[in-house]
Amino acid sequence: MACASSRIQLTFSLCLALVLALFPQTAYAHRSADLPPTDIPALAVFVEQVSNSQADVLRGVYIPGVLASMVVQQPEKVSAFVSSTENTLTQFGLADRYGSIGLLAHNYLAGKNFSQLEQGQVLYLIYGDGSITTFIVTSLIRVQALEPENVKSHFVELDTGTTFTAAELFTRVYAQPGKVILQTCITLHDNASWGRLFVSAEPYTEYER
Repeated sequence: MACASSRIQLTFSLCLALVLALFPQTAYAHRSADLPPTDIPALAVFVEQVSNSQADVLRGVYIPGVLASMVVQQPEKVSAFVSSTENTLTQFGLADRYGSIGLLAHNYLAGKNFSQLEQGQVLYLIYGDGSITTFIVTSLIRVQALEPENVKSHFVELDTGTTFTAAELFTRVYAQPGKVILQTCITLHDNASWGRLFVSAEPYTEYER
């Protein structure tokens, strides 16, 4: 019974965390040296700015002509954390368990740039040791929350009309090992919880800078 109870508690914890990730949260204060949102440096310059010699730590995301944003990691066991610092993305810890790289941002801060992305657009992840991995945008998913203020809300995909529970949506979006997923909210009719935008990108080794 103890093992069964542990499994139930783990499942509940994961479901709670994924539901929280799909809903806007009160922003935690976070200070970070960031770049002015309108100032996009050359890639080599940005790499130098974000590097800190930590090889395994994601430090920045660079999308030519769109953004050059710092990346911070969520505090341990705080899956609802999203940085309130301008021009900063937050690495979604729970996505790591599913093999993907989740990057969260408020749509009134760095997330406002996500809507500019299109299929075929190239993006770079920069790590602390200066290494770069290249990805290409493959899909954009826009969903509406049927009950915007309810954390148990179902979601409807705008392009297909398919309805998902929060858990089903999370699995569809984040259970993509090796991919990068950018997530932000969609505001409509002054409702900040109206919907969500997910931008998915996969590794792209053929692109030459």
